[in-house]
Amino acid sequence: MSGLPPTFVVHSARDTDAIESDLGIVGAAATPPAPGSLQPILTAKINGLHVDLHWGWQGNRDHVDLLQIQVDRGQGWVDLVHDTTPNYTDTTPFPATLTKWNYRGIYHVNGAPIGQWSATVSVAVGG
Repeated sequence: MSGLPPTFVVHSARDTDAIESDLGIVGAAATPPAPGSLQPILTAKINGLHVDLHWGWQGNRDHVDLLQIQVDRGQGWVDLVHDTTPNYTDTTPFPATLTKWNYRGIYHVNGAPIGQWSATVSVAVGG
């Protein structure tokens, strides 16, 4: 197998968990975090005429499916997006008058929210 990248592994029908463990090509299964401890980090920044929302998996990609992002534009929380790719741009046109928009996010597993909402982040838009 010389010349193959070190991360390339060829499995054989004769492989067993014990053999793969001895070879160091199979590790222990990752322990999922406690559901109540999951809390995404969300930040918001004005970028021209849009709001860039930055978020990531925080090492939990194997344990969560997506991030639900909500926005409050002064009329209560509503869903903005269910996002499976970190970072999102809110392209909603800015209002004519100066207004504060609030954002929050929560992870989902199997279609249900899990953990805690992120801290609310706010941006002043319009005007």
